[in-house]
Amino acid sequence: MGWGSFQSRRPVNWLLDRPIAHRGLHNLAAGIPENTIGAFDAAIRASLPIELDVRLTEDQQAIVFHDFNLRRLTGVNQLVASTTLREMQKLTISGTNERPPSLHEALDFIDGRVPVLIEVKAGRPPGGLESEVCRAIEGYKGLSAVQSFSPKSMRWFRNNAPEVIRGQISGSYHIYDLSSWHRFMHRHLLMLRISRPDFVAHHVGCLGLPASRLWRRLGGPLLAWTVRSRRDLDRARLRADGVIFEGFDVLKPALTARSGLAAG
Repeated sequence: MGWGSFQSRRPVNWLLDRPIAHRGLHNLAAGIPENTIGAFDAAIRASLPIELDVRLTEDQQAIVFHDFNLRRLTGVNQLVASTTLREMQKLTISGTNERPPSLHEALDFIDGRVPVLIEVKAGRPPGGLESEVCRAIEGYKGLSAVQSFSPKSMRWFRNNAPEVIRGQISGSYHIYDLSSWHRFMHRHLLMLRISRPDFVAHHVGCLGLPASRLWRRLGGPLLAWTVRSRRDLDRARLRADGVIFEGFDVLKPALTARSGLAAG
């Protein structure tokens, strides 16, 4: 099986046209924490697509939340999977008045005003969260896509909801407790034979890998994550088709040497 058969051929230009705000356009210094209605509102005001994370609560509801544990963002040392949706929505995030929204609430608020990229924090085996995501986006009139580190999650969408645009996330995997073979397989995109994605989102530090370059050379759309500086942005613009960013004003033009200042 050749690389060309590892990918879908559906157009995803709307994912590439504008930088995608990672977990919304969050800025905690301004009282706007990640993955909240406030962060989504800021992204919409800037006309930027939104990337957000979803997990499954104890009562099998899709909640917008990145970590598997509540502690970093809420101060409560408890697993998302051991917390009900109602319990989660009583919590406040990072000392603000913002609370974790359900995926339904987030999509109702965004209301198709900008595209949405949903990262599925898949369980083992996949199915529960994926089904909830499908229910949330069924009938949603805006542009949306799903992505995951789990090729089995994306295979679930391929088999059960083939109309949903799907992406395979990858990275260096140096912090993950994986065997050397599994780390190599994921980093070099060998799991694409399972997910058969419409696009790949690879870590900005991995864009020079032969697998990333080959994917793009064969016409596969490539997103770079997470772009956190002008230096990252310059690298991504050379080797990727779109970016997922956070932590700086990606729309602000860089200063040039002609103005007497170093490029920003």
